[in-house]
Amino acid sequence: MRSAAPTAPRHAGEPGEYFASMTDLMLGLIFIFVIMLMAFALNFREAEHRMSAATQQLTEADLARRDLLRDLAKTPQSVLPVTIDEDNGTLQLGGDILFPKGSADAYPEALPKLRLLGYALDRVLPCYASAGDSAPPMRCSGRRKGRLDAVYIEGHTDTTPIKTPRFQNNWELSAARASETFAALVEAYPSLAALKNDRGERLIGVSGYGEYRPIDPAATDEARQKNRRIELRFIMVSAKTPEADAVKAEVDEGRMR
Repeated sequence: MRSAAPTAPRHAGEPGEYFASMTDLMLGLIFIFVIMLMAFALNFREAEHRMSAATQQLTEADLARRDLLRDLAKTPQSVLPVTIDEDNGTLQLGGDILFPKGSADAYPEALPKLRLLGYALDRVLPCYASAGDSAPPMRCSGRRKGRLDAVYIEGHTDTTPIKTPRFQNNWELSAARASETFAALVEAYPSLAALKNDRGERLIGVSGYGEYRPIDPAATDEARQKNRRIELRFIMVSAKTPEADAVKAEVDEGRMR
């Protein structure tokens, strides 16, 4: 009876063992890669969701400002022509309607018109701002939930230089006109001065830009008349900028990978 031939012992480091070790290593790497891919996909979906929420908030603020501007324009339109710019959030009053050229003293006939604008502001702004401990008026129900951060009454002049004992330049003239407009509105409706934003800061402020923000740069009488104006600029509360920027950067980084 023939005995089986003895099998030669396998020494460490032979090709079969190397193959097995490499297979285990590759499987381990693939497993880690799959885990990392799943984690990235979850983070990416969360970032997309946060970005979508921020975009929705910005859109809602824009729509609320549009409604605000349209509501404001309805009341004084018949006696005080106004122009609204929904993209930039402004309501414009022709300066020649309110003030003589080179003056910050309003025409006597302009004061009733400003009081009518004050009436419109007094009815609309409390729906988008805080009035201390007072609850929003019942008329505000059903409006969009956008909130005002600031309202600026801006004065603008044309390029004609001015230098008088009262005004050294157009900048001073424009700021004085903005201040006089604010004073007339608050005198008619003192509650406007008490309006605040959600941080407890006064809502309405004034600023003067002189000739430096024209709406028509042409050197014509018609253009200069357009540029002499008072604008009310409405700034809405929006998504926190640092957070929105961080989310956007996170999403963009994920898309580039």
